[in-house]
Amino acid sequence: MPEDRPLYLPVILGTTRKGRMSAHAARFVLGELSRRKGVDSELIDIAQVPFPIDDAGEEARDAAYASRMERADGLVLVVPEYNHSFPGLFKHVLDTCLAEYIHKPAGVVAVSAGPFGGTRVVQSLLPALREVGLVATFTDVNFGKVYDVFDEATGALREPAFLRRTADFLDELVWMAKALRHGREQIPAEGEAAEAGEPMTCPRCGDAMNQHASKLVSPTSALEAAEADPELGGSTLEAHTCAACGAGASRPAG
Repeated sequence: MPEDRPLYLPVILGTTRKGRMSAHAARFVLGELSRRKGVDSELIDIAQVPFPIDDAGEEARDAAYASRMERADGLVLVVPEYNHSFPGLFKHVLDTCLAEYIHKPAGVVAVSAGPFGGTRVVQSLLPALREVGLVATFTDVNFGKVYDVFDEATGALREPAFLRRTADFLDELVWMAKALRHGREQIPAEGEAAEAGEPMTCPRCGDAMNQHASKLVSPTSALEAAEADPELGGSTLEAHTCAACGAGASRPAG
């Protein structure tokens, strides 16, 4: 990994509720992540991103959010447990991108007022992360009884054990981010379609890009259904990454 290209690992705060204790967890993890050499991070609060709720998918995407997902080498998802699952608005935000996520790691920080630390958030999220192409890490951070873990007013950490747990979690995320970046940039996808296609030109620097994945996308309208491959039942999206500058791009397989 070139030294002049740090890993970009944003922290996404996945709830919009008032009085959310998850904000303390997100700021704590952001602070720990920002101290690491070779890593850039920032907090993405979904409450501050202008997503319409009367449409879905790419029709609802925010350009700034999509740009940060394209740049990201991995994600930290701070998500509370609401009624044995995760917030619907977080799912709505997640669904506005697709190619931007493919072959990138996602680590889950689960938050709960109860004793189980949001473990059901992780269980519920895994199928959705897999479908959009994210790769879940095998380590999580589970903030159970969150009102005991953080001071409600100041956000100060009350439980020092979470320093070690968070360090282990970030160690795995950083390792996965480095490994998957190398794969996206250097390891070509296999199969006849990948071998037959012309290399995609990087929209940022003009170099040839590496096609590292193909994703079958199901139709969401009658027009898309009419244009879908009848054998596959959908359309194929190619994901490409530039080894020179790290930019990502996608195109329909042709």
